[in-house]
Formats: sequence, structure tokens, C-alpha cells
Amino acid sequence: MIFLKTLLVGLMAALVAWAVNYVLLGLGFNNRAILTLLGPLGEEILKTGLALLTGTSLAGVHSVFGLAEAAWELAGAPPAKGPPKLKPALAAVAGHSFFGLLASLAYARSGRADVALATGFLAHLAWNQVILTLHSFLNYKT
Repeated sequence: MIFLKTLLVGLMAALVAWAVNYVLLGLGFNNRAILTLLGPLGEEILKTGLALLTGTSLAGVHSVFGLAEAAWELAGAPPAKGPPKLKPALAAVAGHSFFGLLASLAYARSGRADVALATGFLAHLAWNQVILTLHSFLNYKT
């Protein structure tokens, strides 16, 4: 029962995050702004907030979210063109699981939801910045 609850909460967080990001893109926010600030903030609020509100595992909800994002990548989610992307899918699982581990540790040490949220958010920001920098560097053409 605990696994099912964690699975449902993680999938709900992923679905709401997808919808929010879709709306933000429709409102004219550019992709980089969503990737670097708005997306991580919304995702961490959803994952950490829903996990704490429902009494489910912080790390579990984050991991399920990462698996849902990986499935999206592997399905060739728009606007991706071409074959499914295994590396982004693996990065999604690893990244979100890591954010969940950090948020769980922060919550266990502090007992405070805001500390858990801030920890996950800051890790997510740093992760996305590294990924975007690597992407720019590796795709740079002279």
C-alpha cells in the first residue's frame, strides 16, 4: 500500500508539473527560463510538498517523478525530434532520485519542510545549470 501511494503521488506531481510547464510555455516564457528557475521551483514544490502532505516517502516520490520524466524522454516527447533519448532519461531518474535523497536527508536532520524544499530546489538548480552548460559546450560548433 505504501508503494502504491508513493507511486500515485509521484505520478500526480509529474502530471501537474507537465501541465504547469506546458501553460508557462503557452504564456510565452522561454524554455531556458523554465529550465533554469521556474521548472525546478515548481517541480520541487510539487514533489516535496505532496510527499509531505500525503505522508509518503520524499525520496520515493522524487524517484517516481524521475521515472515518469524518463518515460517522457524515451517516448520522444515533443519538442524532441528524432530517436528516443536514453541519456536524458537516465539523467532524469538519477537527478530526481538524488534531489529526493537530499531533500529526505535535509528533512530528517531539520524536521522542517522549508529546509527540505530549499535543499532539493538548490540541488535541482545546480544540476540543470551543469546540464545546460555541458549541453552548450558539447554542441558548440566552430
